[in-house]
Amino acid sequence: MNTHNDTIETDDIDTDISRRSEWAETFKSMSTTAVVLGATLLVISALHPNLILRNNTPTGGDMGAHVWGPAYLRDVLLPHWRLTGWSMDWYSGLPAYRFYMVVPALAIVALDVLLPYGIAFKLIVVAGLVAFPACAYVMGRVAKLAYPLPELMVVGATMFLFDESFTIYGGNIASTMAGEFSHSIALAFSLVGLGLFARGLDDGKHRGWAAVFIALSALSHGIVLIFVFGGAVVMLLMKLDRQRVKFGIVTLGCAVLLSAFWVIPFLGGHSFMTDMKYGSEPGGGSFKTMWDMYFPLSTTFNILLVSLSIVGFVGSVFRRRFLGMWMGVYTLILMLGVKVAQGGLPVIGLLWNPRILPFIYLLRYMLAAIGAYEVWLFVRRSILIQKNPLQIPSEHSRNASTSILWTITAFCLVVLGVRYQSLPFGKLESKTSGTSYTWGP
Repeated sequence: MNTHNDTIETDDIDTDISRRSEWAETFKSMSTTAVVLGATLLVISALHPNLILRNNTPTGGDMGAHVWGPAYLRDVLLPHWRLTGWSMDWYSGLPAYRFYMVVPALAIVALDVLLPYGIAFKLIVVAGLVAFPACAYVMGRVAKLAYPLPELMVVGATMFLFDESFTIYGGNIASTMAGEFSHSIALAFSLVGLGLFARGLDDGKHRGWAAVFIALSALSHGIVLIFVFGGAVVMLLMKLDRQRVKFGIVTLGCAVLLSAFWVIPFLGGHSFMTDMKYGSEPGGGSFKTMWDMYFPLSTTFNILLVSLSIVGFVGSVFRRRFLGMWMGVYTLILMLGVKVAQGGLPVIGLLWNPRILPFIYLLRYMLAAIGAYEVWLFVRRSILIQKNPLQIPSEHSRNASTSILWTITAFCLVVLGVRYQSLPFGKLESKTSGTSYTWGP
């Protein structure tokens, strides 16, 4: 026996396996960065960054009406050490930041210390959209979803941002450009907060950060407040035991206390809120049926999206994937909420029920991304079973995960890039036959 040579060969094999494992981990990290960065750059490109950095007055939809608020906060309220107050600048007087969210305005004022007001304002307007892909990734990652599911959630969240089936309900690019920028900021905060809350239900950690992000979400938009606290309660009910109840009470209690300075006066003064007089839907002018509200896209895309989201939910139940199960359950609860809220919220009233729809759409997009991965796993497993393999190496599995990640990401981002003329090296060319969008270096 040549024990020495055998030892050398074993060491060489171990070294080779170690190197291949290190390379696989490096490639996985690179692919994660590429997906999150690619989605973020696509969003930035669609927002026309050259216009964001011009020092002018933002307008469009309700945006122009929001320009006054942070300036009043900066010039009148903060010098008197106040976050809310009364202004005679409009009507016969109006409450300033009693019934509208103050955190995004504070961010604008803080950035205005370094930048001209118009630029500072626009940078905060787009902040929620730009951060959205990264926040979706953080949600999946901290909630312990395995690679490449957090990355695929980024793709689903980006698809939501570019959804044009609604323009004033909040969350997507179109709504944000119409003035709903506080909503997209709050929704980005909510993704991180709910991800941390889900993680904390497992290991009991992160209660402080979860409370902070949930509170920031609530302080950034009153309607997202309903989504984030409601989502946390649903998570808690799905994992009910003594230790988790304790974690939930402490975390949500801290979030309530952190946001109480604005939320309690806001809710307490609900009788003074202005009724927009929008009719409840369906039947108010925007939708004919509840079906149209739940499924606003083309028939083909509705079938594809809903089918994938159902697959994602069923796969999550089968694999005990908590975040996926929560998305499915909460989507159904929110769909019921759209119906229940036709007459407004109990006690408070004043809620136009279509404002709940963006939360349904977002969860469905992210769940559909998980469903696409489940379909890939099923197809791949079927092929391997036909070949009757004796063993499926882990690296082969990792490579397969990376392959489906890149396939879905590339397809979705290219489709969005062409649709919204946001691809790198793309440009508009004017010809005698008209204007066309071309791509190439």
